[in-house]
Amino acid sequence: MIFLAVTGGIVVMRGHFEDQLNAHLVRASVCASPLPLDTQIARARNAHPGKGLDSIELRAEAATSTAVLFKDKTYVYVDPCTAKILGQQNAYGGFFGTLDGWHRFRFIHNGRTIAGILDLAFALILIVGGGILWWPRRPADLKGALVFNPRLKGLAGELSLHKVIGIWATALLLLLTVTGLPIAFDWARLPLAWATHSTTDAPKPPKMAMPKGAHMTSWQSLYDGVRTNMPDMTWMAISPPKPGQGALKVEVIERGAPHIEAKSYLFFAAADGHLLKAAPYATGVSAGRKAYLYILALHSGLVGGIVYQLALVIACFCVPVQAYTGANPYIRKWLRKKAAKAAATPRLSLRVVNRRVEAEDIVSFELTAADGRPLPAFSAGSHIEVEIAQGLTRQYSLCNDPRETHRYLIAVLKTPDSRGGSQGLHERVQTGDILNVSLPKNHFHLTHIEGPVVLIAGGIGITPILCMAERLDAIGAPFVLHYTARAAGRMAFAERITSSGFAQAAHLYRNDQGEHLDLDGVFAAADPSSHVYVCGPAGLIEAVRDRAAAAGWPEDHIHQEYFKAAVSDAVNLPFQVKLASSGAVLDVAADQTLVAALEQHGLRIPTSCSEGVCGACLTQVLEGEVDHRDVVLSPAEHARHDQMTPCCSRAKSPLLVLDL
Repeated sequence: MIFLAVTGGIVVMRGHFEDQLNAHLVRASVCASPLPLDTQIARARNAHPGKGLDSIELRAEAATSTAVLFKDKTYVYVDPCTAKILGQQNAYGGFFGTLDGWHRFRFIHNGRTIAGILDLAFALILIVGGGILWWPRRPADLKGALVFNPRLKGLAGELSLHKVIGIWATALLLLLTVTGLPIAFDWARLPLAWATHSTTDAPKPPKMAMPKGAHMTSWQSLYDGVRTNMPDMTWMAISPPKPGQGALKVEVIERGAPHIEAKSYLFFAAADGHLLKAAPYATGVSAGRKAYLYILALHSGLVGGIVYQLALVIACFCVPVQAYTGANPYIRKWLRKKAAKAAATPRLSLRVVNRRVEAEDIVSFELTAADGRPLPAFSAGSHIEVEIAQGLTRQYSLCNDPRETHRYLIAVLKTPDSRGGSQGLHERVQTGDILNVSLPKNHFHLTHIEGPVVLIAGGIGITPILCMAERLDAIGAPFVLHYTARAAGRMAFAERITSSGFAQAAHLYRNDQGEHLDLDGVFAAADPSSHVYVCGPAGLIEAVRDRAAAAGWPEDHIHQEYFKAAVSDAVNLPFQVKLASSGAVLDVAADQTLVAALEQHGLRIPTSCSEGVCGACLTQVLEGEVDHRDVVLSPAEHARHDQMTPCCSRAKSPLLVLDL
């Protein structure tokens, strides 16, 4: 369909440029007395022997060649003054002829039928695809679809362009499609014949046989007869009689004809050249034929002048743009699914070989491969996703030394508001059980190890921090560890820390024993070039960030990982989201998350924490302002409003357009 549209769009301009491109064939000498037409035809036959004659085409204007067409569709161009052969070219040769042949699918058997089938398919796509799937559902959307929004970028901009083009170009494209059907299919002409109560066929020559022993009259006398009977002729095509027939047909375009398909007809006796019948376009051609020729002219851009032709060209070249902008959302969706499938984390089946209570409500689980093989390596700050039940996964930091390849160690805090994750591990998983886990991932990289590092942990936040401490100790990098907990009984891994090789660099604070972390003192004692890594409750992390800012530390020197987002006191308001791939608009209720609204409409977003902590559900935003409630994106990323965590974040603007 794109092929049909592009070739058709170029062929529409054929009349303006073909003579210039074929000037060496159509431009001839100027003389007062051209050679007889018979001499010119004889010279053409000599240049292209062995092929039957199809027709002779002549123009009224001077300095134009005589075009002799043979049965194999080859034109031989003859200079009428000298009978010199100017050149030969197939009717479907040259730039425009080739494109016309491609447009008609002449390179394959039954090409006209195939082109017609594609034409029908295109009509259905325009009506069904454009009219039903993409037509704006609300009056406000219709207004926006009439004008392209240049501020939209990426997929949103493409969709805006798709709708604007669709609305403005559909009428012309449907016109081209409908007018192409009678050209491709004979049955499509029947409504014209029925409506006009006449035939759509061209007038036929009278039935008469060639007199015995008679020879065909000269071509020159036939030409003179045409000029006598239709002196306003601008173009003619004389066709020889069929074998045994005594009449021949001449097609004529007269000056003032409504379009160049508006042909008049003359029929001559082949033996003596006298006129048998004249059928001028105005009076001798049936209404059905006129209707068909006008449809042909509409399809080819032969009426309406340059304005209509340019409109057709633009409409035709809108088709590949429409195809790209319409298909791209689905292609991107397919590519996303394919990429997600390719990037899907392979699962490991690991055995729980040790289950140990590390502190009040904190249990560690030591996992190894069932066959004893080494486990994939991990870096400090990594975590694994643990499948606790069907459809329920949670992320837990690895808290053993990264040099260990035989085991993974995680520690899980049982929270009172557990939604099945920590509670399930504490109550159902025992030594010997098999857990399905992901390969290690790292969103909390320890990257600044060339200079001094400050490690700060609160409560269960010690798990990734402990791993970092052991990594820094192993490579001899300078660091200090500050670990605070509400009570001594809630401080996991305290014995492991105090008996480690970095015990001198570790400071433990048990709040119930009057030991409190002095952040002002921490920053006052730290080297200003240090990088700080902090993990724990949201309140601790925000306090660290505030003290760092007050002490004049660069924001990019503070690195954090949240285990739980802070409780938001923002008011939930209803809003709408628009899916860029389909244009569907979904309502998100005030008491409903965006993830839930999407799932209600059959679109499942991968989630894990459901609190904006892990980033598993990050989704691209194409338009609108986001009410960010996550802790995984930075303030700069929040300000861009180009992605969001639909598990917890909402909208500030009435509508969000999502790259889904």
